[in-house]
Amino acid sequence: MADHHAPYTVLSVARLLAEHWDLRVDDVTPLEGGMNSLTWEVRSGDTRWVVKAVEPEAGEAFARGLRLAERLERAGIPAGAPVATTGGRSAVPFGGRSAALLRWVEGRALTGESRAELETMGTTLARAHRALGTGDDTDLAPARLFLPTEHLGVRPWLGPVVTEVLDRLNGPGLPALTWGPVHGDPAPDVFRTDPATGVCGMIDWSGTGVWPRAYDLAALVMYRGAEPMRPLLDAYVAEGALTRTEVDRSLGLLLDYRWAGQAVYFARRIARGDLTGLPDPAMNEAGLEAARQWFAGRA
Repeated sequence: MADHHAPYTVLSVARLLAEHWDLRVDDVTPLEGGMNSLTWEVRSGDTRWVVKAVEPEAGEAFARGLRLAERLERAGIPAGAPVATTGGRSAVPFGGRSAALLRWVEGRALTGESRAELETMGTTLARAHRALGTGDDTDLAPARLFLPTEHLGVRPWLGPVVTEVLDRLNGPGLPALTWGPVHGDPAPDVFRTDPATGVCGMIDWSGTGVWPRAYDLAALVMYRGAEPMRPLLDAYVAEGALTRTEVDRSLGLLLDYRWAGQAVYFARRIARGDLTGLPDPAMNEAGLEAARQWFAGRA
C-alpha cells in the first residue's frame, strides 16, 4: 500500500502539536484505513488522542463536524471532539491540509454482526440525531438534495442515473422529511462501545452535513440491505428520532441517493487518481461498479 502519510512525517506531527497545543508527545503512529483523511494516534503518558488532517475542500465540513462532536459530547455521547489549541482554535493548517487534535473515544469498534450490536447502533444514532436537533447554527441546510457534477463524464451511465435520482428526490411528490445535522458517512465501525462503562459513542464526524435524518439510516442499510438491518431500524425508531412511517417511506429514495453519491465519489477519485486509503487503484473502480450494479438491478 502506498504510504499516503509520507509527506507528513512523525516529526512534523510532533512539531504541529508542540507549536499549536503546547503538547509534547511520547509516540506518534500513523493510522490506516481512512479514504478521506490522514490520521495518527498520539500518546503522552497514559493519555492518547487522534490527529486528523483533511484536504482543503473538506475543510468546511470538517469544521462543522468538529462543532457537532463538541455538542454531542456535551450531551453525553463520546464523539471525538476537538481539543482547542493554545489560541482557542479547533483546527489549524498543516501542510496544505486542515488538522485537528481529537479526544480519543474509548471502546471496541462495532461490526454489526449481532442483533445486540445493531440495536446499539440504532439507539446511538437516534440519540445523536436527537441531541443535534433539527436546526443547525451554521444555517447550511440546502433547499434541495444535490450531488457534485464535475466528474459525471467518467462513465456514460453516470450522468443519466444521477439526474434521474435527483429529479425524483426533488420532485413535487417527495414526502416531507425531517432535516437536521447528520453524520453523513456512518459505518458500523464508527460506533465504539466502552466495555468499562457500556457507553456507545460515534466517531469520525468530518463528513457531516445538513440532510434528511434518514440519510444516515440509508448509509448503514447500504452495507447489508434493509431486512438484515431491521434490528437497527427498529431500535432507531423506538428511540423517537423519526417515526416508522417516515423511515419506511423515505428509505428507498435515500438509498438511491446514497448509491448515487457513492458513484459520484468514486468517479471523482478515479478522475483525480486519488488512492488515499486504498492499496490498489482497482478498488476505486470496484466502488463505482458496485453503484452501477445497484442501479442496474433496480432498472
